[in-house]
Amino acid sequence: MKSGFGVRILKYADAMERWLAVAILAAASIGGILLLRNTAGTLITAPDAFSVSAFLSKALMIVMGVEFVRMLTLHTARAVINVLLFAIARQMIVSHGGGAETLMGVAAVAGIFAIKKYLFLRDSHWNTDSLSLEEEPGHGD
Repeated sequence: MKSGFGVRILKYADAMERWLAVAILAAASIGGILLLRNTAGTLITAPDAFSVSAFLSKALMIVMGVEFVRMLTLHTARAVINVLLFAIARQMIVSHGGGAETLMGVAAVAGIFAIKKYLFLRDSHWNTDSLSLEEEPGHGD
């Protein structure tokens, strides 16, 4: 049995986590709108100034924010793996490192896909394609 103080701390931590997720989601939404607006403006006024690398960097950062929100709300290992996957993919696309760095990034992505394929269960608990919070154990308690 948990102490009353411990239960209050856990409830506070859960509430803070949810508020942080809401703040990150709001920032990602605003960032997405601004990215589209600025990209459209750049393409209309000065198409030569448009940088695909800068666009992808910003877009993948927004995607990472959304995946981070999923990780905070779902509390699954699969959500953590997805955040890692996007972070590695973003770093590979943005950094344009040398051959060794690219090879390590590809190996890391391959390792993550191997983990997803061979180490996760196939029941509905791990199926994030159709996962809702009602299906997730630990939510709605």
